[in-house]
Amino acid sequence: MERKETQEALANLAAPFLEHNGLSLWGVEFFPGSGRSLVRIYIDGVDGVDVEDCAKVSRHLGVALEVEDIIPGAYTLEVSSPGLTRTFFSPGQLGAYLGRTIELTLAAPREGRKRFCGTLSRVKGDALVVEVEGASQSFAWDQIGKAKLVHEFSRQTQLDGQGAKGAKPRTGGSK
Repeated sequence: MERKETQEALANLAAPFLEHNGLSLWGVEFFPGSGRSLVRIYIDGVDGVDVEDCAKVSRHLGVALEVEDIIPGAYTLEVSSPGLTRTFFSPGQLGAYLGRTIELTLAAPREGRKRFCGTLSRVKGDALVVEVEGASQSFAWDQIGKAKLVHEFSRQTQLDGQGAKGAKPRTGGSK
């Protein structure tokens, strides 16, 4: 089975269980290996996902993969949320992120470069428009090797995360 076919088979195996549990499949990655392959399943939910959700899905898929025998030989199964810097697996996932910063890595260079970072301004069908260095650039989905969200922390979040440096020290009181 080819890599893309394996990813589709994994998605078809995971989706019904996820839907039954109020979750959705964000994406599937499959990296075949000579000794051990890697299967990475990204799940999401209306209120996000937690460690228990990932563990429950991992247990179910582990058993289902053994029964269905989709992956030949040894493999490692990872189940995760897409995270703050989520990778996009289809152009349909991008619509909710208009106005946000994304990073694109193209499959082949364009004007001598493969990496572009800018503000997502439009998604139309299989094409996206990104504001890169003050200019609108259009990218067809099939030109993109990888697209991911760039999480930008607010200034207050950055200060809060610095601890004593830049944050006001606490005085008195108890927790």
